[in-house]
Amino acid sequence: GVWRQTRALLFKNCLIKCRTKKSSVQEVLFPLFFLFWLILMSMMHPQRQYGEVANTNLGTLDTSMLVNFVIGYTPPTRMAREIMKKVAFDNFEDGI
Repeated sequence: GVWRQTRALLFKNCLIKCRTKKSSVQEVLFPLFFLFWLILMSMMHPQRQYGEVANTNLGTLDTSMLVNFVIGYTPPTRMAREIMKKVAFDNFEDGI
């Protein structure tokens, strides 16, 4: 029945793993190596924490402001959505 086939399949897989020890060890060690490598990379480049910026009036968005404009990430808050709506619907000159 099903149990005999499952047991035979497991036994066959065990025999294959015992006969191909090099590939079996590689199957275990490569993921561990890559996990260690990812952890090492994340520790070498820690996340930066930026402080809060006070609410200020940004004024109009004209071409002179956008020359050295830097975009950063902000959490999806109500204030951020309002600012992004304002920026999305503001008219810019062609070529920017």
